[in-house]
Amino acid sequence: MNESVLNDAQSTALADLRRLSSTASVAFIDHIVIGADLVARVNLNTTSFERVEGGLQVEAREQLFIVVTPSFPWLPPQVHVGHHRWADFPHVLQGTRLCAYLDPDTEWNPLTGIAGFLERLWDWFADAIANRFDPATALYQPVGGVFHRTPGAPTVVVNDTLGDLTDGFRIAHVTLQQRTEHRIDVVGNDQNGPLPAGAFCGVLVVLSDGLPFGGGFYLSDLAVAIRGQDSRKQRKQFIAAISKAARSLTANQYLHVLIAVPNRHLTGSARFHLIGSRLPQPTVATAIESTGHRHQPGSSHSDDEPQVEWTFIDDGRTAVTTRRDHARPVNWFEGKTVELWGCGALGSWIAEYLVRAGVTSIILRDTGYVTVGLLVRQNFTELDVGRLKVDALADRLGAISDRVSVVGRPGLAQAGLSGAIDADVIFDCTVNTGVAVAIDKAQSAGTLSVPVVQVATDNDSATLGILTITTGGQTLTTNRIDTAVHEAVAGDAALGPYQAFWNRYNHPSLTPTLGCSVPTFHGSVADASAVAAQAVSLAATALGRGLACGYLFAAAHSPHGVPKLLAVPVEEQPYESRS
Repeated sequence: MNESVLNDAQSTALADLRRLSSTASVAFIDHIVIGADLVARVNLNTTSFERVEGGLQVEAREQLFIVVTPSFPWLPPQVHVGHHRWADFPHVLQGTRLCAYLDPDTEWNPLTGIAGFLERLWDWFADAIANRFDPATALYQPVGGVFHRTPGAPTVVVNDTLGDLTDGFRIAHVTLQQRTEHRIDVVGNDQNGPLPAGAFCGVLVVLSDGLPFGGGFYLSDLAVAIRGQDSRKQRKQFIAAISKAARSLTANQYLHVLIAVPNRHLTGSARFHLIGSRLPQPTVATAIESTGHRHQPGSSHSDDEPQVEWTFIDDGRTAVTTRRDHARPVNWFEGKTVELWGCGALGSWIAEYLVRAGVTSIILRDTGYVTVGLLVRQNFTELDVGRLKVDALADRLGAISDRVSVVGRPGLAQAGLSGAIDADVIFDCTVNTGVAVAIDKAQSAGTLSVPVVQVATDNDSATLGILTITTGGQTLTTNRIDTAVHEAVAGDAALGPYQAFWNRYNHPSLTPTLGCSVPTFHGSVADASAVAAQAVSLAATALGRGLACGYLFAAAHSPHGVPKLLAVPVEEQPYESRS
């Protein structure tokens, strides 16, 4: 045994394992060095754990192998067992490795060393034996608890076009489209007619049961699993489908196989976990031939059988996904249609935030062009310079989401009031007096019944924000809410800096290019995007509650010593009483 290959941290770990050894908990037995890894054999005393029906079945003493790699203490030790008794139990990886840390990045503290690791191991067994693990939510539970991805292989994006997945073994063909070098989309299923231009065929395999030892490394591994779960007939059906799909490909393409693996602890389409593999088309024939000679899990692979590459399946099916913002105010915008007027320092960012929040349609209105100077704080790029803002921003928004319809309408924002407005809300980010007048006239006349959100920032720092939200009623106009907010500020000296919204000339504007640009407010991208972000969240809060109100707010880094948020609710009143 060559302990000289161990680094200082591993040597310390070995000494700690010996020092902390106890027959009442974890007893050190011996160790070996394999390559650069320290492998310690220990006995775990399980007699003191509470046993609950459905929990991990254990003997009085369980033999474990603790593996300490050269990356310790930056990475925690691993724990292996020399049997398959715990295969398919939650947080047991491929039947032999215990997942002591679901997220080592946040759960493992290198400073705790072996003592902290042993404490975590003890807690893991306490939870497992007491049946406190949930197999319905355990990470990658149906596929051995491990992540299937080969470095360098592309991502396959799946959504509801895959169709419903139902119980029972099934083979189907899927239609795939190469989106980029790194991305492939599933665009159809069970394609009978001609494929769309640029599309190609893959295979979907719906399994009858899970893969507790993972997906394996070869096509024959999947064929063996199919036979074990079902019969030779299904195995032959699988091989025939693979062969047919491969014949439809060119020599420079890959055969993609999507595998839907059921979690028996879930129901419906949500119970299927998706993994994917691929083989270069020229190697498929060899893989099929090798598969034909292998029928049992214990039988060896052919020397020339090619290994599959695992593609990451980016699963966007409705049945299994929850938006990360589903519980936040901006979720109000999901599925909405928005008119956004003004694609500048606030509007360009607000448009992006709305698209990321899930709007289905957004109409952009602006008269301007992208210039180099605007790149300082607007979300355009060098390649956008010289383009209409609405066109450049439309391309950016379309690149963010496939699910949004973006329409650019160059010209005056007021043109949006000339006909029927097919939108759930209007965002006015123009800071344009003419636009404000047009909005007020339309609201007062009763021709604008759509909620309007108006937003601006201060001239001096771009760290203060003003926001007004109407509900679409005739008597409560944007101008009236603005007046109410102004009155609230005028009566409170502590709100003095907010007076800048009504006294803009008290703070000199910035002229970015002498003689060539209109003066504008001072501020950075960090300032403008912060104001835009807060405006979107506040607007969503008010719209979600059906409130007509105004907000004054300050970014956390604002140099102005004012309250960070002031809400001014304004009540509806009969039209004839409006002054």
